[in-house]
Amino acid sequence: MKRLFSLVMLWSIVAALLAACGGAPATPATGANTSPAAASSPAAASSPTAAASPQGTEASPAPAAAGGASSGKPLKIGLVTDQSKALMLYGQQEINGFMLGLQYATDGTMEVAGRKLEVIIRDDENNADRARQLARELIERDGVEVLQCCASTTSALAVIEVAKENQKIVIVDPAAGPQITGSNFNRYVFRTGRNTLQDALTAGPYIVENIGKEFVQIAPDTDFGKGSAASWRTVIEGAGGRFVAEDVLIPADTTDFTPYLQRVLDAADENGAKVLFVTWAGSNFPRLFQQMREQGVLDKLTLATGFGDNATMKAVYTDAIGAVGVIVYHYTLPKNPVNDWLVQEHKKQHGTPPDLFTAGGMAAAIALVEALKKTGGDTDAEKMIAAMEGMSFQGPKGTYTFRKEDHQALQPMYMVKLVNLDDPEMRFFELLEERSPEETAPPIMVPKP
Repeated sequence: MKRLFSLVMLWSIVAALLAACGGAPATPATGANTSPAAASSPAAASSPTAAASPQGTEASPAPAAAGGASSGKPLKIGLVTDQSKALMLYGQQEINGFMLGLQYATDGTMEVAGRKLEVIIRDDENNADRARQLARELIERDGVEVLQCCASTTSALAVIEVAKENQKIVIVDPAAGPQITGSNFNRYVFRTGRNTLQDALTAGPYIVENIGKEFVQIAPDTDFGKGSAASWRTVIEGAGGRFVAEDVLIPADTTDFTPYLQRVLDAADENGAKVLFVTWAGSNFPRLFQQMREQGVLDKLTLATGFGDNATMKAVYTDAIGAVGVIVYHYTLPKNPVNDWLVQEHKKQHGTPPDLFTAGGMAAAIALVEALKKTGGDTDAEKMIAAMEGMSFQGPKGTYTFRKEDHQALQPMYMVKLVNLDDPEMRFFELLEERSPEETAPPIMVPKP
């Protein structure tokens, strides 16, 4: 079997979403910067979902007016993500991270500028129409003033349109399609998650230089998959590589990959493809890798993909010890007080270390609290936009900065080497290089007015 190189992936869903640079540094998070103290906060340590409303049990209060800063009334946050379908694992990581982030940024009080924070969580079932409906209900019926979403790029694209219609801020993480802060951008969207262009900029040039120059790629036939494939194509061709066959787009719910993998083998035999780049997300990811081994794909091509969550590492990467690639986050990589707190509290509250997208959920919550501190708890969209554009804050990966032009958060990214899969603490990786936010800043792709 040829070497298995992992680069970008899923959520990343692959291609790393861009990051950008930007503007004025801003309000360091009081709790975020300093806060081991938050770790000892009774509220933070007790119930991670204490403020979250059980799905479907919310009462139907009158919709709240925008703002609310001076009233001291509770501030409702609507969180829409997949809790029951293919991306449910990522959705739960997002939820856990978001709730921990609120605890951290408020020093355990779950309150900012005199307003108690309440989180209403809804399951979009990985369905964009349902995500759109839920976002509308949260705003119009439940009085939600700010949204956070989604595990799925397709769902996120639906929710950000609802946010625009209602002039509500939405913070996106972990959905990674570049369209969210690119072709479909609107000014009410801020993204703490990286996008697939950032993934590609972290790993693409390395692959071309060290692995091969003739590529074929597969990706799910979804907004995320298409966006990721486009990101990788752009970066790899820019680095001197070339794709020798059309992209193989596969329905996301596929369980038999045989015909699609045959097209990959044809690209190797007939067009000279040497490297297979894989973008994937979902519970059928192990099945895809199993069939690649069974059909001999890994004997003919060197695989490049990204490292995923801890739960799937053993199922997918059993033949990949020594492989190098990109990863969005692993709890062993960042060295800063925020990540230390996250690891400690996640183990305390959930019994395991934080996983791939937990850090993103936490970053979204910290960004929201920091913005609310700036506005005095006022959620008026214009005031929030003014506070967040160019804002920097300290999160579990280090310094994040919302680029003014597209509201994409620039952030550190990681190139790692897989060194084992049997460590009981899941210390699977050796850090090869931390790429700076500036090094992985993607191009600004917002359509011109």
